[in-house]
Parts: sequence; structure tokens; C-alpha cells
Amino acid sequence: MTYDDELDLGDAAAFILGERPGLHEDAVWTVLNELQDPPVRNADGMAVDLITRLHPGMRAKDIRMILDEWREYARLAQEEDWD
Repeated sequence: MTYDDELDLGDAAAFILGERPGLHEDAVWTVLNELQDPPVRNADGMAVDLITRLHPGMRAKDIRMILDEWREYARLAQEEDWD
């Protein structure tokens, strides 16, 4: 999936935290800032590996959850009637 417009990371973080309130805000921001765009699903392993190498305290499960919700936000943001 490609994104016509750059996704707003602040809106993405708010969406993710709204969908998954158990996630730590710092973890969400770490993933968003490191990657800048949600990876395609088959690149999750590489994204998780990168984040856990750079931030050893982060759990792979949380990173995958963030990636799933980030892709959902990106999908919804591409819909014309969503805001």
C-alpha cells in the first residue's frame, strides 16, 4: 500500500492509543518516529527486529499491535469520507 498524502503521526498516535489504551504512549511514539510510515504486513518481522534492536526494552507483541493499528489508521485515512 502506498499513501497519497503523508500520514499525520499525531493523529496516528491518537488513533492507536484510542484503540489500544493498554499500550504505553512512549512505545507508540517510538515505533511511529522510527519508521515514519507503517510497513506492509510482510515486513513486520524486519520492523520488529529494528525496533527491538534500537529499543531493547520494547516487547515484540506491543510493536506488532502498534503496527496493526497503524495500518488500520492508514487504511481509514485513505477513505474519502473518514475524518
